[in-house]
Amino acid sequence: TFEREPVPMPNEEEDAVSDALLGAIAKNVGDAAMKKASKEASKLGNQVKNMERGLGCLGFIGGVLTAGASFLGMMNILNPLGFVVEAYTFLFGIAIALIEMQNQCLPLSFLERWARFMTTLGGRGVFYVYVGSLSIAKSTFLSFAVGAYMMGVGCLYIISVCRSSSVTEREMTESGGAKGTPV
Repeated sequence: TFEREPVPMPNEEEDAVSDALLGAIAKNVGDAAMKKASKEASKLGNQVKNMERGLGCLGFIGGVLTAGASFLGMMNILNPLGFVVEAYTFLFGIAIALIEMQNQCLPLSFLERWARFMTTLGGRGVFYVYVGSLSIAKSTFLSFAVGAYMMGVGCLYIISVCRSSSVTEREMTESGGAKGTPV
């Protein structure tokens, strides 16, 4: 038969010291985790900003090309339906160029109210693929080339969203955040 020795009960003074010690350790660990998460979020923010700037240049060029090709297509006034499609595509090209000029000509509040999807990279990507498909459907070499370019830029936007969301999820998992937690 084994007899257990009674475990001594800590007194209130020892409890207060251990609580203070545990609190200090938890605070230091929490501060270190917050600094690391803040640093990683800042790095990710800089990467996204640089990526958006590059995609913005490609989008601006695509908007100008789309508007130019559509303007040339509007010269054929003998086809009324074709003229309407060209006019829409021309307006879309102008809108794309204005949006990609970092919202200097078109305030962000206008986009948030009337075209909220254009305030995100994914929304712009889908819109650029749509505009590119309109251009390709016009059956001229210039329109096909511009449409293929716009669809390519749109796909780059969509890929960048998928890439940045997977990077964010991976970094959140590595830093101890909950999976799928928005940054």
